[in-house]
Amino acid sequence: METKWLEDFVSLAETRSFSRSALLRHVTQPAFSRRIQALEAWAGTDLVDRSSYPTRLTPAGETLYAQSLEMLQALQSTRA
Repeated sequence: METKWLEDFVSLAETRSFSRSALLRHVTQPAFSRRIQALEAWAGTDLVDRSSYPTRLTPAGETLYAQSLEMLQALQSTRA
């Protein structure tokens, strides 16, 4: 797993939009989608409900979102 996958996932959880998150993360929408798919493959489960608009997280996605915030905050505090 890469840190940028977690950053991407947090962005998606907060914007609820693949397109908006891709723009904010400075990548194309297809590349952003591939990163989220890679994270889902790593997690072994769907994290995003793609059938809804705006995008919603699955229960596993909600859990990972909370954990991602904690992990990213911990990483940031070690850099300071």
